[in-house]
Amino acid sequence: MSSSIDLEPFKQLMQHSDGECCDFYGYKIDESNGLRAYLGFKEGQMNQADYFLISKETSEVQIIELTDLTEDIRDCIIAESILSEENASFAQILSKSPKKASKIVQRRIWAEVIAEFKNKWMGSIAILERYCRKDGHNGDLDYQMLIVLKSNTDPKEIEILRNKLVGMIGRVPVCNTDSIEQLLLVKLP
Repeated sequence: MSSSIDLEPFKQLMQHSDGECCDFYGYKIDESNGLRAYLGFKEGQMNQADYFLISKETSEVQIIELTDLTEDIRDCIIAESILSEENASFAQILSKSPKKASKIVQRRIWAEVIAEFKNKWMGSIAILERYCRKDGHNGDLDYQMLIVLKSNTDPKEIEILRNKLVGMIGRVPVCNTDSIEQLLLVKLP
């Protein structure tokens, strides 16, 4: 794949919105200084992840989302634990069967979190496919997604989110900022 679009202007240290940073670079997708804007997609036109990495040798692309879901994960866990109690009044309001209510609410509670990642996955692929078309790459790319949570995220919460994302787009690795190195597709100089 010959590169006619220089990705260097989009190369940045990967960091969360609050500035928590890791020691690795990725190519910026979103915001006004990212590949999305360069390729002509308007702000708000679609959701997209924060960064991507590409291996031109293997045509593998890693879409990387840095996010802080601490509150969302904890809210979902609390709601699930409330619904798992036999005497939960919330479950009784929703349905006469706490087990059925728990299933329904678990799906709906996590649906918002999962939908956000699905939207970012699809939007990022649209941006990267336009990049490849303009760059003259005609082969199929092998996409994967990596979700990077904040360093202080409880490992149990990381595992719970990882399990909830199974089947969304294949296997979705989830890690925190401190452990990103072992999951990166390539490491940019």
